[in-house]
Amino acid sequence: MKKSIFSILMLLPFVVAAQKSYTISGQLPAVKSPAKAYLVLLKNNAWKEIDSADIKEGKFRFTGSVEEPQGAIIAVRRKGAPDAGNQRDSQGFFIENSNISIVGNDAVENATITGSISDRENREREAMIKPVTAKIVKLQNEFGKKSADGAYVKSSEERKMAGDSIQKLVATNKDINLKFAKDHLNSFMGLYTFNMYVLDSKFDPAKEEPLFNRFSASLKTSPLGKRTIEKLEIGKRRQTGAKATDFTQNDLNGNPFTLSSLRGKYVLVDFWASWCGPCRAENPNVVKAYNELKGKNFEIVGVSLDYPGGKAVWAEAVKKDGLPWIQVSDLKGWKNEVAVMYGINSVPQNLLIDPNGMIIGKNLRGEALTEKLKELIK
Repeated sequence: MKKSIFSILMLLPFVVAAQKSYTISGQLPAVKSPAKAYLVLLKNNAWKEIDSADIKEGKFRFTGSVEEPQGAIIAVRRKGAPDAGNQRDSQGFFIENSNISIVGNDAVENATITGSISDRENREREAMIKPVTAKIVKLQNEFGKKSADGAYVKSSEERKMAGDSIQKLVATNKDINLKFAKDHLNSFMGLYTFNMYVLDSKFDPAKEEPLFNRFSASLKTSPLGKRTIEKLEIGKRRQTGAKATDFTQNDLNGNPFTLSSLRGKYVLVDFWASWCGPCRAENPNVVKAYNELKGKNFEIVGVSLDYPGGKAVWAEAVKKDGLPWIQVSDLKGWKNEVAVMYGINSVPQNLLIDPNGMIIGKNLRGEALTEKLKELIK
């Protein structure tokens, strides 16, 4: 008996070590050689093939380790097949340090993936939001149709009603994700869902931070936990009642402009881009507000998320939409330093700053924009 216990204890370090790596075993018996399987991971915001293996007798194997669970793609390429060189036969999943099994027949896209807790939980979450997402897609397809001349088939009133329905469905999906996060406070996928879908582009840090504090200590100190803390802190920078973080960027003439140079005025910082359809559609409302309030201690600063080499397109959009206010950009797209600083990852968005440099409103749209400004600025 003692010998048996001793043997088990001797094996424990190896068991622990195995938990720090992954083994992916694939079985696709109908896939004939020559064929290869590829493991693709997201590295520095780009998908990269990190490993490959020949498929022999329908089997392949990968080993390695990841710092934490993450999205991955398993792909199969058959030599000489029409789709050789791309990843049409592929399937996404969450990889983690465990024994993962991929079992199918003639295609990996139809295979069953087991052994990853994160992947299983994510598929459970996706199953809950799938019906709601399907309704959103159906509405978008139906009410977004255009005729051959580019005009919308549905009336503006019908499209507005569809838009309202879509917003309600989006809120439903957020509620589903919120409940999933609350039900998985000791799970990587619970925190991942909180980070990705609860902390959306317009989340309220004061409302969401208490839930983060309920996650397990190990999750909060994990790499994902640290990224979540950073996201919450960035979100606080655009929170109503916070002091606006100062910034300097060049205007269309290449001259540096600093936000604090407008201290003493009400300032609307408007995040937009020439390529953003909803931004361009909202611009007439911003122009209306500006025209009604210019000269009344009010200014607008447009921060464009246009891309490198896009200065001419940006300038043309400013001219075409008739935007006479201050315009700045570093032409880094979504990596615009002001947008990153304020955690802006969707446009249009805006922040209203009072004469003391405090944020007093955000994401004001349409008539609400002019009404709020008139209420504040006499």
